[in-house]
Amino acid sequence: MSGSLNAFVNALASAVAYQNGEELRKLLSVSNQHALEAVRQRPRAASGWECSSLVREELRKVGQRGTLWEDILAQHCVALGALCAGKPADAYAQLKGDPYTPAFLKLFREDKEAWLVPVMSGLVHNLRDVARMTDAEARQNGKKSDALDNCGTLMQGCFRTALQATGNKEKKLALLEIINTLFKVYFQLNTLRLCKTLINAVNSKQFLEFDMFPASQRVTYRYYTGRLNIFDERYQEAVEDLTYAFEHCPASAEINKARCAYYLIPARMLLGDLPTQALLQRFSLHHYMPIVEAMREGSIQQLDECIKDNQFRFIQAGTFLLVEKLKLYVHRRLFKRVALLHREQDSTKAERLPLVKFQKALAWQGVEMDLDGVECIVANLIYRKLVKGYLSHQHRIAVLSKQDPFPPLSAATLNDP
Repeated sequence: MSGSLNAFVNALASAVAYQNGEELRKLLSVSNQHALEAVRQRPRAASGWECSSLVREELRKVGQRGTLWEDILAQHCVALGALCAGKPADAYAQLKGDPYTPAFLKLFREDKEAWLVPVMSGLVHNLRDVARMTDAEARQNGKKSDALDNCGTLMQGCFRTALQATGNKEKKLALLEIINTLFKVYFQLNTLRLCKTLINAVNSKQFLEFDMFPASQRVTYRYYTGRLNIFDERYQEAVEDLTYAFEHCPASAEINKARCAYYLIPARMLLGDLPTQALLQRFSLHHYMPIVEAMREGSIQQLDECIKDNQFRFIQAGTFLLVEKLKLYVHRRLFKRVALLHREQDSTKAERLPLVKFQKALAWQGVEMDLDGVECIVANLIYRKLVKGYLSHQHRIAVLSKQDPFPPLSAATLNDP
């Protein structure tokens, strides 16, 4: 495609005529630099810019005049013109309004083939990208904008259209990319509750087999469901999803592997699987190293310092509560070390551990706490099955089980009641 507007519109018309969905998706992308340059260099009419006649003429040449594509392609060119002029709000108004998105959904519903699947994917990406630009511009100017929220509503319409697609079941191949893009919108808007409907759809009988979708889409989906499982404290499921995403990422996609590892590693730590230093170094996850060391040594002080130093990072990523839960394991490790030392000192009462000894160990690490507080920590460890035994409040001792007082971490109860 040359840099002229005529050549760009001609390419659009040809892609429509030959039902070349992949080519049309690329041409319609709002980040297509050739398209933006073609529109930027358009002839300037004295009364403004009108491209409808040019679109109609090019579509006439390929036998597509009088179809909904006239309005869609003309409106798209106007949207590109608004982006070139630095007016994303005007561009978004073109993309979301009649007849652009409604007309395309009508074409998608009526299509007997599945050639519009990639174009549908391109549409939802365009809506999200331009909505984000619109909101960012509004914030920069001290104004409010709900373009991204509106974009989510529009994409729900795209989702329903693809889910209810008739004529060719392969049209449902548009679904997973729409769902993934909606995940990105919901995560940015912090409306994660809306993701449940999408997950239910994927798990329903009317959804296509998961393996029918491209690997990249499957990886993205499992990455987001893994993160959602972390928020829901479903850590085993989170590890399964994130492991799938990590292992199915191409070796060349190191950045995406690092994103998966960022959430997978602390989730696996919560199940008792500590990462190697080499793995952390590979993905530049140096802020996890003090946590691993604290878990090995039972150092509350080191863990608290790490959480304090990286609090904003963990909150932004949504891993703060997960990392906080790791304090349970550090408490357990320290408690186990105290229990082993107590056994060496008094083997006849090895299972009867005075809480004051644990209190002194905490104080040695800078954690001053009365015995009631110490008792609460130990009670929590017992409740979560990190320690087997019971407490004697009257005697201020922990009575440990003679058999396996420190069961495997994978047996722990991590969910809050």
